[in-house]
Amino acid sequence: MAPPDARQGRPRKYDFAPLPGFKNRDAAYLAACLDELRERCIDIVKDLSPQALDFVPDNGGNSIATLCVHMASAEAGWVTKAAGIELPADLKAAFEPGQHGGDGELHGKPAGGSDAQALIALIRRVRDEVTIPIVSKLEDIDAERPSGRGPISVRGVLMHMVWHWTYHSGQIGLLRRLGGPRYQWTFDKRLAGDKLA
Repeated sequence: MAPPDARQGRPRKYDFAPLPGFKNRDAAYLAACLDELRERCIDIVKDLSPQALDFVPDNGGNSIATLCVHMASAEAGWVTKAAGIELPADLKAAFEPGQHGGDGELHGKPAGGSDAQALIALIRRVRDEVTIPIVSKLEDIDAERPSGRGPISVRGVLMHMVWHWTYHSGQIGLLRRLGGPRYQWTFDKRLAGDKLA
């Protein structure tokens, strides 16, 4: 049970439908799932101070701010690589703080300092300017492209992003618990989902 001063979180929702305007129905469902995961993550960070966003626990290496940049960076990088499209140069610069160092940790701070609204804007920019415009136009999301790790497909990348957002959002939730104001995880009134027709 969360303390009485915990902020009530965004309810977890599973009744999303495929996003409109997609040529591939599976991609539309996966993009809708990513939208839910992004919005849940955004809800966790939207009220945090720069101090809470930059908090790193003892023996830790990542902050909430660097994890947010990392998730946006990874999504943009993987989607553009799988689709064979170049990532815009201005986004590459914004992603520098979310890159892994030689020690496996994320390094740097977001440009302009850690600001919740700026992090949220970056996350939404990736969705609106990279992921949705690219993925919505694809009919074949199983076409494979070579990469440094072996062949990749847009379907594989979208599935990886579902895992990636879930995994790092859990870390963000823990970092908030350790170094920021408390947050109450909640469910929606209805724990159900759309039929896959």
